[in-house]
Amino acid sequence: MSVSASGGPATTEDPERRSTGYWVGVLLILLLLTEQSALGFSLIAPALPQVAAEFPGSQVVWVMTAFTLSGAVASPIIGKLADRYGKKRMLVVTAAVGALGALMSATAPAFAVLVAGRFLSGIAFACMALGYTLIRDTFPVRMQSISISIANTGVGAVGVGSLLVAGVLIDQFGMRSVFWFAFGFCALGALLAALVVQETPIRTRSRIDWIGAALVTASMFVVMFGLSRGKTWGLFDSRTLTFVGIGLVGFAIWVWWERRTPEPLIRLDLFANPGLRYTVIAGGIAYGATTLLATLMPMLLQAPQSTGYGFGLSATQMAGWLLPGQLAIVASGFIAGATARSLGFRNHLTLGAAAIAVSAVVLATVPTAPAVMVLIWVVFGLGCMIYAAVPNLALLTLPETERAVGSSFVGVAQTMAGTLISTIGFTVLAHFVVATGPSGAAYEAGGFRGAFLVAAAAAAIGALASFAVPRTLQNRSVS
Repeated sequence: MSVSASGGPATTEDPERRSTGYWVGVLLILLLLTEQSALGFSLIAPALPQVAAEFPGSQVVWVMTAFTLSGAVASPIIGKLADRYGKKRMLVVTAAVGALGALMSATAPAFAVLVAGRFLSGIAFACMALGYTLIRDTFPVRMQSISISIANTGVGAVGVGSLLVAGVLIDQFGMRSVFWFAFGFCALGALLAALVVQETPIRTRSRIDWIGAALVTASMFVVMFGLSRGKTWGLFDSRTLTFVGIGLVGFAIWVWWERRTPEPLIRLDLFANPGLRYTVIAGGIAYGATTLLATLMPMLLQAPQSTGYGFGLSATQMAGWLLPGQLAIVASGFIAGATARSLGFRNHLTLGAAAIAVSAVVLATVPTAPAVMVLIWVVFGLGCMIYAAVPNLALLTLPETERAVGSSFVGVAQTMAGTLISTIGFTVLAHFVVATGPSGAAYEAGGFRGAFLVAAAAAAIGALASFAVPRTLQNRSVS
């Protein structure tokens, strides 16, 4: 493998020669694309009942599962291609494919076509890692930490905005309008990125390990398929365990291959670095807790008051309640970036995971007062500084020629952790179903209590694991 700092259209222009306004504009363009994964969840989830009504008898869960599976299997491959051919180039290509997927879903004549479109849309998951590695490679040093932090916590604004947008679009124009909106959002980002964003000068000259790519893709697909079906079959059902077991065997074969091929898809020796290893472990587990909480909270707020714990809110009312917390998520990115030197990203990871654990413990006392719900969601939002801490810590440990593929793999680990912990939480919740109707299942309060405690345990484990991140890495993050 060889490394180049000049290949193709890349530029070596000194970033300090550009104005701050220019870099803010580039950051806004990248935000259009780094938030594709958040948009793919929060914009589409409110439309699922309408999807089920338009396609009777369909397993509507696949609208979300296909999106997640695609993101998990495509991200490391796209990351490797980006390290070889250019991060901007692959960012534009990835966004274009995501836009095509949204267009397919918007015009789908059958449910299978809609799901195929969602699978293509999920490839845009890779935009997040590509976006913040582009920031690390091309932005002025003075703007890198805070820009990466903002890029990874803009999900708060997207979460609120997309809930409100989805409600208006669905009510006024039908469920297909949300897919048209996603198409426009992604296509605009791709066009602006192609015109304005600079290409990184960093290249690798390694060949693509297609065998390794096929092995890890198949293994991830099988594991995540099993975990996604675990909500229906049960987490410890023999079918779930069989799929997960087959996937783990596939991972073992992939590790065997990667250690023997001269130019692997992912350099596994990078994970021998305790800084990266424990960042992935702590950040992944804590991220899983946020995934579970972000799914449970809307369910709790929209549950009928007759349940004894629900608040019976509409989608618009719910967005209003969650607004302060979602804004706190955005603020946490600014806080992490602004205190990178004084506090350090290792401490951000620890404190953020601890705040998420506290939030989950309080939510486990459901039902509670409206003011408490709003306040605790603000605490949760501030805890989401882990979104900024994890990629910054990972980039500090990765060689510059491995940033895209390494960061993509970190994202995949977070996605799989989120799926696993959410599956455990919803398996607990499923044991407390008291009734099922047109609007979905009704649960006992004990089900939510147990699921919130699963999230609390995961966040607490993440906080404890963060102490294993070496202090030398903490020192680097504040230097």
